[in-house]
Amino acid sequence: MMRILLALLLAALCGVAAAQQIETITLRHRTAEQLMPQLRPLLEPGAALSGTGGKLFLRTSARNLADLRRVVEELDTAPRRLMISVRHGGDRQADGRGAGISGEVSIGKDVRVYSAGRSDGAGVEVRRGDDVVRGNAYEVRTSSADRVAQRVQTIEGGRAWIAVGQSVPVPLRQTVVTPGGAIVSETVAYRDIGTGFYAEPRVSGDRVTLDISPTHDTPGATVGSANIQRLSTSVSGRLGEWIELGGTSRDVADDRAGTVTYSSRAARGSDRVWLKVEELP
Repeated sequence: MMRILLALLLAALCGVAAAQQIETITLRHRTAEQLMPQLRPLLEPGAALSGTGGKLFLRTSARNLADLRRVVEELDTAPRRLMISVRHGGDRQADGRGAGISGEVSIGKDVRVYSAGRSDGAGVEVRRGDDVVRGNAYEVRTSSADRVAQRVQTIEGGRAWIAVGQSVPVPLRQTVVTPGGAIVSETVAYRDIGTGFYAEPRVSGDRVTLDISPTHDTPGATVGSANIQRLSTSVSGRLGEWIELGGTSRDVADDRAGTVTYSSRAARGSDRVWLKVEELP
């Protein structure tokens, strides 16, 4: 009985092997690496799929092969040409106010007291003989905005990177202690400051999904420093419309008081990033 069962099993396996055939499919637009993840779930039990570059290699039944060929024809289409645009926008505002007193006042025959305060802004002056006292107050407000737009052309499923900016000199000083004394050397290195983005789009109908990492660097207040903004995210939206990726905001306040002076400073800023993908003809 056992021998009969083994014989029937072997016969069935041989029948399956005989029914399978090996086929090579030449791709026109896509690569095997792009299509194989979508074809593997469609393989029947016992079938095999491999490939490289523009070739797919299949070992399966005639019926399964016909189904896979139909799917390959639908997937093996020319990638869409896309234009990716990224827009950075920043707004900054600073407010400052304060007051101070300055002047000279005699308190004795040979003794004089001098006090100094901030001299700018609107103020008044009072004199009496050789004595003079000045009082002033000021209030300033500054605002600025910057807009940076970048565009790069790519294809569906491809990777795109674009970067523009400038190289900023950074002075470097190095001290080396030797038996003969210290040797000081000064050099200048350059640091790249700019904006850029990396994106990988995937299109389905009129919707697009992107893995994107934009950067936005600007020179800092001190020599060699930089203000750095980084963002890494995946977004989805319709072709042709702006998608807000995110942004940052900052608030800074500083109050200082002295014997004859007072100052207050507040600064606010925000940065936003938007993205748009358009299909090219």
